[in-house]
Amino acid sequence: MEGMFNLKSLKKSPIQTYAVACYTDESLSRETHDNQIAYPLADLDNVNLTVEILDAEWNDLQRATLHEIMNEKELQFPFFIINEIHAEDIKKGIKRYKKEHPFKNLFGTISFEEILDVESRAIFQLHEAVAYKQTVAETIEFLNGKLAGQKSS
Repeated sequence: MEGMFNLKSLKKSPIQTYAVACYTDESLSRETHDNQIAYPLADLDNVNLTVEILDAEWNDLQRATLHEIMNEKELQFPFFIINEIHAEDIKKGIKRYKKEHPFKNLFGTISFEEILDVESRAIFQLHEAVAYKQTVAETIEFLNGKLAGQKSS
């Protein structure tokens, strides 16, 4: 079973792939998300996007961790966290998950959604982020700079 990423092509790719997590509150409409976030970021090469909604499930400790990492007193929505995607981290995460769930692995009952969740956790580690940006424009500028630097080297 494969998840969202082709680990072989990620490993062989000479260009680093990035994942952007858009953190927002529940007030962001689907249309706003698509027009202001998803479409502009979808035009970038080697970038994957996910949206995390900070809601009641995000406890005070998680919010405090974000504040600490981002050096911000108050989170302003939406904001963007950019991580590098490493095939080896994803592979290790899936291997660990299968080891923690031996019967699911043995009987082949690990779902696609479970694999996607493992991939997301392997990629979106807040302390491993390469950048935190407040706007889509800042995010695109940062990623264009990273991607342009890779193409010229």
